[in-house]
Amino acid sequence: MKKFSHILVVIEPKRDVQVALKRAIEIAKYNPNVTITALRLVYDYSYELNIVNRKKEHQLKDDEYNAHLLNLEQIIKEYQKDDIYINPLVVFAKDLGEGILKELNNAKYDLLIKAANNHGILDSIIFTPLDWFLLRKSSVPVIIAKDVTWNENDNIVVALDFSTAEKKVTNIRLLREAQSLATITKANIHLVNSAPILLPTVMLEVPNYAPEIYSKHIIEDHKNRLYEFARLHNIPEQRCHIIEGMPDDAIPNICKSLNAKTVFIGSSGRQGVAAAFIGNTCEEIVDYINADLVVLNNKTLTKNN
Repeated sequence: MKKFSHILVVIEPKRDVQVALKRAIEIAKYNPNVTITALRLVYDYSYELNIVNRKKEHQLKDDEYNAHLLNLEQIIKEYQKDDIYINPLVVFAKDLGEGILKELNNAKYDLLIKAANNHGILDSIIFTPLDWFLLRKSSVPVIIAKDVTWNENDNIVVALDFSTAEKKVTNIRLLREAQSLATITKANIHLVNSAPILLPTVMLEVPNYAPEIYSKHIIEDHKNRLYEFARLHNIPEQRCHIIEGMPDDAIPNICKSLNAKTVFIGSSGRQGVAAAFIGNTCEEIVDYINADLVVLNNKTLTKNN
């Protein structure tokens, strides 16, 4: 986390607590050179208006801009520390998600922080909620922040995936980011890997076939891969956890049992129909963990390689 020098924080005025801004300030405590930009997005209605007097239109927009800027400065004042500079930024946008991405691309940000939103079942199927959109599209790491406090000796969970060769690179990047945070917060890193037991239907017809033996073999294979990864990176075996089941069930369960405050996970960044009906593990668990979710997607990994 020390390497982050310019953090973009999404400000949502209707929130009672600006969780994302609190988290950015928490990170800035460990890096005095960090710059925080507090972004307030305002819906751009100008294209819907038919005003003959262009001068009056500009005046209306200027008045609205100044009102939002004043409100943003008041929000910042409530959280700002004496030695941390927070830059207020008001941007008009027709689409909130696209507005955030445009700002990310316009300046050299290296971290995006947004407070978590709860998503309904219909939202997750029919629409792409803002959190999910950012997780798929962002070119920098994203923190979906929850209202939790970082303390010494907290537990950090790193969710690993050994299914493909490409995932190995992601695993290492996730661990490096987690180690950076663990170093400055004196937290403990736990490695987690889920072992889905998907029994092939054809095997049920094999005489004398024992499903429990198949399940045991799958779990042992996952355990061997996890322990090998842990040994390479000096993580004690007692902080390695293999859980039988799908990741969207296994990860929230282990986070609850460990009382984890931060979870690092990779996103495959699916698009289109696949994203709507299949989803990504990080998107499926964000509502079910009481911890910050730090996500690296394919664009983030490509940008940094």
